[in-house]
Amino acid sequence: MHSDPILREVHRMKDESAREMDYNIHKIFRRMRENEKKHPGRMAAITPQPVLQAKPGTVPRKAAK
Repeated sequence: MHSDPILREVHRMKDESAREMDYNIHKIFRRMRENEKKHPGRMAAITPQPVLQAKPGTVPRKAAK
């Protein structure tokens, strides 16, 4: 399943980190938020895109297949 050496290393690090925090999701997310503050340049900047609303009385077009 994990034949890719990079994926194996990522999974190993994730498991090690979770084990250090007793698999407690609150501790895991707390550490993630701390790391985000320490290293803001490493975070992906995601800009939400507005969702266009249909005008009242119109029928939305079907998505192209």
